[in-house]
Amino acid sequence: MKVETKKRLDILLVYIPFIVLTLVLCVGAGRLWYGCWEEKGRQSAIDGGVIAEAEIVWVTNDAGGGSYNNTKSYVVWYQYIDENGIEYHGIVKSNMYQKEAESYIGKKVNIYIDGEGNSIIVGDKTSMGLSVVGAIVLTVLCIGSLVFNIWFMFFQGKKPKKEEVNKTKK
Repeated sequence: MKVETKKRLDILLVYIPFIVLTLVLCVGAGRLWYGCWEEKGRQSAIDGGVIAEAEIVWVTNDAGGGSYNNTKSYVVWYQYIDENGIEYHGIVKSNMYQKEAESYIGKKVNIYIDGEGNSIIVGDKTSMGLSVVGAIVLTVLCIGSLVFNIWFMFFQGKKPKKEEVNKTKK
């Protein structure tokens, strides 16, 4: 193996974790910005003040599948369809045992709706502030990581030779 090829391979092996880190940061930032968008929709439902009565219609198991009857991994969901056919759904309660969660099915809950598919249970609050702070922090880290990756890609291994440094000092 040539020395230069080995050097490039060594640089690539060092560079790969930085690429993975950048991808993770950027995906995380994107997910947080999406969460902010969802929270904005919930806030618009609260601000609109239109209240509807939704029915609790299903229960899901958040334990990742399988039979986990003895775990508090069940989530209770509501659903409401308005006169225009717009569907609203969301979580009523989570971290419940299966029998407790299933006992909610058929009950009613009041929700705020906005006419565009966004809803939130009356009395709940959005977490917009925390989502925005997290999204901004991850976005800054993502951009910093991208800048570092670009710098690393173009300038790694391109240090000036001693002769060139000595010429500039004279």
